[in-house]
Amino acid sequence: MSGLLEVKDVSAGYRGEPVLEAISFHVNPGGIACLLGPSGCGKTTLLRTIAGFEPVLAGDIRV
Repeated sequence: MSGLLEVKDVSAGYRGEPVLEAISFHVNPGGIACLLGPSGCGKTTLLRTIAGFEPVLAGDIRV
């Protein structure tokens, strides 16, 4: 993967309990991304993890 934002095999959650497991995607420079899903599926957790407000339990995030 190569891009402006790279998320590879990321698991994230709260108090050590995973909410998201093995999420991977990339956004190319100049690209647009949209995060869609039902209530409670982990959208906010993923964004908070990318921003550094929540710990990455596994995987790698590169901005």
